[in-house]
Amino acid sequence: MKALVTGATGLVGSYLTERLVRDGYQVRVLVRTASDISFLKSLGVEFASGDICDPAASRRAVEGVDYVFHCAAMVSDWAKRGEMVKVNVEALRNLLDACVGKPIKRFVMISSLAVLGMGTQKNFDETAPYVHTGDNYNYTKIEAEKLALSYCRDKGVPVVIIRPPYIYGKRDRQFLPRLVGALKSGVFRYIDHGKNPLSLVSVKNLVDAISLAAESKSAVGQIYHITDGHDVTRKELVETICDILGLEHPKSSVPVGVALFAIPIFETIYRVLPMGQPPLLNRFRMKFMHTYLTFDISKARRELGYNPKHSFKESMHEAVEWYEANEGRVK
Repeated sequence: MKALVTGATGLVGSYLTERLVRDGYQVRVLVRTASDISFLKSLGVEFASGDICDPAASRRAVEGVDYVFHCAAMVSDWAKRGEMVKVNVEALRNLLDACVGKPIKRFVMISSLAVLGMGTQKNFDETAPYVHTGDNYNYTKIEAEKLALSYCRDKGVPVVIIRPPYIYGKRDRQFLPRLVGALKSGVFRYIDHGKNPLSLVSVKNLVDAISLAAESKSAVGQIYHITDGHDVTRKELVETICDILGLEHPKSSVPVGVALFAIPIFETIYRVLPMGQPPLLNRFRMKFMHTYLTFDISKARRELGYNPKHSFKESMHEAVEWYEANEGRVK
């Protein structure tokens, strides 16, 4: 069995590559020449050099593979739409085009629960509709899902879509650095005392689900929500991280009304100047900090046999310890 992994230098892609090698796959990774591939070299994988946005690179990368795992994406709450469309939609189209007519057994695409919008989401399952928010990440992930499903329906590419929430684990360069940085600097504030719950997923649990989706006969053309199967409040999340780091628990909290009033002011100022970096508070961060976000994984349990094995506390402890040991190298 030969598999292609895109985004292999990232959190999900690196864990997945490691898992596939362990499971006996021959693994090829599509990486840019400027990427840090030191960890991947230690796994003994085959390298296909090229940019995911280059159609020729995609064609070379899929040649002779049985499975495609598309983990590459631009994740940002402030990038321009054109940049995100190029990476999250057009690069996906290149990869799907390269798979048309080839004996690909499975094309597993990692999407995001961001496609369900910014509003309250209580135990949402896969029947929940897309919600367009105007946010560029939300827009491109919705378009990517629609595109992938159209290639499955119309051109026979055996697509499966995996939707995770916020992902954490060793080698995380997105989720933990921001949160730990805010806690260490003392700028962190709860919104509404951090009482609302959210679903998270350990990268280990996510990779288990991806592996199951690649082998399940009934998974083609399906979408699956994948979480840890156990929700935590923002307060529980933050206090767990503080306990691991030996930091005092935050006490300050901003009222919801004040945060909602401040968001458009911050966003307008940062766009007009422009600042180049996202504001301390915007709609994307408000969603992470306050919105009720829990998801139903019954479909994955039933159809894939998915059963989250890695607990929140165990996985978060491992993730935070890795970040502490590598903080100076995390960009």
